[in-house]
Amino acid sequence: MLCKFKRVKISGISTVVPPDEINIYDEAQYYDNNIKKIDRMRKMVGFWKRRVVEKGVTASDLAICAAENLIADLNIDKESIDALIFVVQKLDYAPPVNAYFIHNKLGLSEKCIATDINQGCAGWVFGLYMASQMIESRTHKKILLLNGDTPSVGIDKSDRNSAPIFGDGGVATLIEYSEDENISYYNINTASSGYEAIIGPFTGMRFSLDIFNDEDFELLNTLRKEKLTMPTGMEVPLLGGYMDGIAVFDFTINSVPKNINELLNYANMKVSDIPVLCLHQANKQIIQQVANIAGFDIEKAPYKAFENFGNNTMCSIPTTLSLLDKEIKRKNILCCGYGNGLVCVSSILNLENTYISEVNKFVKPDYIMTRDEYIDYWRKKIKGESK
Repeated sequence: MLCKFKRVKISGISTVVPPDEINIYDEAQYYDNNIKKIDRMRKMVGFWKRRVVEKGVTASDLAICAAENLIADLNIDKESIDALIFVVQKLDYAPPVNAYFIHNKLGLSEKCIATDINQGCAGWVFGLYMASQMIESRTHKKILLLNGDTPSVGIDKSDRNSAPIFGDGGVATLIEYSEDENISYYNINTASSGYEAIIGPFTGMRFSLDIFNDEDFELLNTLRKEKLTMPTGMEVPLLGGYMDGIAVFDFTINSVPKNINELLNYANMKVSDIPVLCLHQANKQIIQQVANIAGFDIEKAPYKAFENFGNNTMCSIPTTLSLLDKEIKRKNILCCGYGNGLVCVSSILNLENTYISEVNKFVKPDYIMTRDEYIDYWRKKIKGESK
């Protein structure tokens, strides 16, 4: 689906990543202590450093930190924010809507609506599209779009297919109504026949467990120990996430460049009109292949964000924007996110007058509890011993 908006301004973007850094050279034991092997992997795939959350930190926490930074940096009147959208795939609670938790922590007005959107790697651009509709319709004037993800949580460090790739992050974006014409373009393709290509098959209600049933817990314990060998020869736990690497690669290589070129044609632009192609930071190989097939010089498709922070899914494009050379013109920036669904969302944005922060470190708030503290809190809450 192709569309454009005329009155939407992206006023500011703020990105945070956790302070804890893992360097691939510190994990030499997983590569037979062969530094040359690590060098080859770094050159080919782009592995180097990634940032991961400590236990107990969630996607909401990262998003709240990014939002607080943006509100302070732009001196935003919280009363003026009339909508909060939180794009997330790893929920704090199910239910309620996680955006209500964030709304409370940020101290937003009761007149500010709040909602979640469940998205993965395409989440930032998809969120911009949804917010832009709300702004263009003039039902809202100022929207706080938040993204947060912790893909590193739950991955076995010895899994060299996943662990070196994923980092965590949070992003806050302020979107406002523009009195002056400010055109942005979008293209969304939904290849839902591949919805099983990246999935957590045992994470939702389709695989339901009765927490009060002993047989269900016995079954869960049995399945937890089960490992299966994929056609690639890799052994994986049954209860882990599933990814059909071939299907995902085919979608990325065949559908993403096509989506980008369709958007350029719709906007009546050429590759030469685009100063930089900000692709979702899947890895160096994929970034350069997509750019090449779409007709871009690979120098126009940076992968520095992946090298330094890992693939922080829906936060990777804003992270890339934060790392751009200050001399690069920020009009007609082409951003493209793609991932589980399977979905691809491209946009051409004017960010000339957009405040874009550096990549800041996440500061852990006082409200985060340890797991034992959390259990004790709810024991007291249920018994009416605390508010």
